[in-house]
Amino acid sequence: MSSPLSAEKIKNHQIGARIGSEVLVFDAVDSTNELAKQHLFQDAREGLVLLAESQTRGRGRLGRSWMSLPGMGLYLSLILKPKIPTRRLPQLTLMAGLAAALAVNEFSVPDARLKWPNDVLLNGKKCCGILCETHPTPTGESGVIVGIGINANHSPADFPDELKSSATSLKIETGNSTDRQDLAIALISHLDKQYDAFLSDEEPTIIEKWLENSDMVGKKITVTHGNTATPGTALGLDSQGRLLVLSDKGEELAFDSGEVSLQPREWPA
Repeated sequence: MSSPLSAEKIKNHQIGARIGSEVLVFDAVDSTNELAKQHLFQDAREGLVLLAESQTRGRGRLGRSWMSLPGMGLYLSLILKPKIPTRRLPQLTLMAGLAAALAVNEFSVPDARLKWPNDVLLNGKKCCGILCETHPTPTGESGVIVGIGINANHSPADFPDELKSSATSLKIETGNSTDRQDLAIALISHLDKQYDAFLSDEEPTIIEKWLENSDMVGKKITVTHGNTATPGTALGLDSQGRLLVLSDKGEELAFDSGEVSLQPREWPA
């Protein structure tokens, strides 16, 4: 287990003008996303970062729980108030995933790879997940809570049996413990940089950068949306960040949400 996180040490790095300008660290919370939502409803400033040593009710997508063992992972949520068209809001998940992958890469060989829509993988196993939630602010504008969980110092025995084949950590993949303070600083720094680039829509765009850090294109996948499972081949992302798939029936489809699994012997899910 690494040393406790320090808000003061993180802020002293002067990470970014926007994200990380205010940092709060808590011992144990129900969920950093829920806590961030409370701060959003109290009109907290954009860029507020909340970190917790552990979560008792950490959440992932589709109502799943996120393992949040004390002192082993990085559990972070931040508040954004982007003045962008509503159609672009889903791209914030791509932005956060890219920032998380770049942060993980500072501590890992091999490089992390992105899996649509919100997973960061090492050696084909999930080491990081992102959960973005949109809520109205007291002033009526859209506020977005971005939650990020990174498995840093977990050992195989720390994962329940049902996750051992699909989850991993920086420690498992590199053999080294990761200083979570350094990981937090790297993550916040990349978030600030990628968010600024996203707002300015500078070249290369978030879509292009996401694809550069993913090897999904050309892979055989199955997309589950509701009760429908669609097998096919990943073609890439469209300008809105939707997943483009050539189905096994020969149809080109665009998914704005869904659960992706890569078919056996191609990439473990």
